[in-house]
Amino acid sequence: MQLFAVVLASFLAVGGALPDGAFVRVDGGNFVVGDKPFTFIGANLDVMHGADERARAPETIAAARADGLTVGRVWALGEGDATATPWSRANVLWRTAPDAWIAAGPRQLDRVLASARKNGLRVIVTLSNYWDDYGGIRQYLAWAKLPTDTWDARDRFFSDDKTRAMYRAHVQALVERVNTVNGVKYADDPTIFAWELMNESQVSTPAGATARRSWIDEMASFIKARDPNHLVTPGVMGYTSRAERAEWLAVCRLPTVDYCDSHLYPETTDRVGNRQRLEQYIDDRVQLARYVAHKPLVFGEFGFRTDEAGYLETPRADWYVTFLQRALADGAAGALAWIYQPWLGKARDFGIYVDRSDTDDVRAALRRWAAFAATTPAPSNPLLGDAKGDAMLYDPYVTEERSPYQRVADGVVEIPPGAFSSARWERLGTWGDGDGAHAYGAGDGWFDYVFTLAKPAVPTLEARMSSEWPGKSAPPDGGSDVAVLVDGVRVATLGVIPDDGAGRVEKVALGRLKKGRHTLRLLVAPGPGAHGLCVYGNANAPLRIVTEEGQPVAPEKAPAPPATRAAAPPATP
Repeated sequence: MQLFAVVLASFLAVGGALPDGAFVRVDGGNFVVGDKPFTFIGANLDVMHGADERARAPETIAAARADGLTVGRVWALGEGDATATPWSRANVLWRTAPDAWIAAGPRQLDRVLASARKNGLRVIVTLSNYWDDYGGIRQYLAWAKLPTDTWDARDRFFSDDKTRAMYRAHVQALVERVNTVNGVKYADDPTIFAWELMNESQVSTPAGATARRSWIDEMASFIKARDPNHLVTPGVMGYTSRAERAEWLAVCRLPTVDYCDSHLYPETTDRVGNRQRLEQYIDDRVQLARYVAHKPLVFGEFGFRTDEAGYLETPRADWYVTFLQRALADGAAGALAWIYQPWLGKARDFGIYVDRSDTDDVRAALRRWAAFAATTPAPSNPLLGDAKGDAMLYDPYVTEERSPYQRVADGVVEIPPGAFSSARWERLGTWGDGDGAHAYGAGDGWFDYVFTLAKPAVPTLEARMSSEWPGKSAPPDGGSDVAVLVDGVRVATLGVIPDDGAGRVEKVALGRLKKGRHTLRLLVAPGPGAHGLCVYGNANAPLRIVTEEGQPVAPEKAPAPPATRAAAPPATP
């Protein structure tokens, strides 16, 4: 403890304004400043969008630096249209048309960079958003008069000449900008750690992946031609499937990409289920970046919910410790928590507050590991290394078990889609609440549902289903073949429609079944056409098992759906 205190005091003592020319460079799998290694713990900063957030930016920046954080990440973006309100124009947007610029956005970035430089905090500047927050890809498409909701809309952003030109205009305006607060040209400012091309970019198809790689190459080259001083990173979401993993590595390997980035949310997007799986997810990303692509890895966003006490009966601060300890042991070059902010009147799911004690436990964990990162520890995980290559370091499937749950009325068993007894997919979860929820599984895998008959019957399955595709819709060939099995015996194979967010009702005769308990499995087998499965529900049409008239089913009292728990992975389907 005494050694830690000395390290922390020494680390904070070297703070202060960043000197001219102190740019971050890449050396293999590490960052360096001058001839010294630079490994960091940082945070995303809520300082760019909103009146209170902008006004209190100096407080947020100072709090991050006081915790020993050395890098922040901000969003330099905001796209709207002519209907934007005066408040949005003053506090959120950067332009309301391709050629209708608003000065308030870049001036706020001027203030943020000037304040960060005085505090000795470097800043990753994110230039666009895949999602709709503050405009994003959807607004670029609307400006270009392109469809915004078709299955291939977001993929088209990366190849369309008009959207690419609009994006380049935004980038050029920033890269060549001179800060109105301190007179420093952005391209010459060591405060900027790197330019990040997009927040959480994703693609839906192989053609979209090819277009995005070309777009990344083009935009990174465009920046480097105007700013040779700063690093460029693509801003890719990360991966939760084998196909996404392969594409993530392909992006990392692009010569114009200086370092790899990934976001990781164990409770939500990535659903790790236990500490071991979280560590394996971290291991796999660092292995691919450091030992296959031979570049540094930054976890651009990670976090655990702070509006709850903990996850999987573990205190939330302990999860931060687990994450950072493993990342640094593996040789990750940096990690940024989501998100430092002032208190804005109500709890935020992942908020880390700079002016309240609610999240002091999280800040203490970040402070501790920021001090440790400043000593630039060497990688110490023997599971990683050049000899491991690109072999997967985690089970690609997510498995969950839940207690059986059904309602019975008038010869019909109704099962909310999220009340499966077990499931195993590359990406797995439920969306929505109660009977309106739907269950989704990506790639190949299965859902198991349990039902009970009071006497022999010839039931029919009725369920609304589609494939599972990233986003809101799928291409015309994006359906899935779903095998329907009862007690391990295949009774039908369905060609479910491509994901449209609603599904189509399928009816399958399940054959004559004896009295008692049965298991229904909906299976998508591995293969190139394995596009996952969504099972939809609402108050009028959950998953139903209908017996012929006059054949009762066993009335089971339906308990409240239990909380999910992780299960040991069974054999691959």
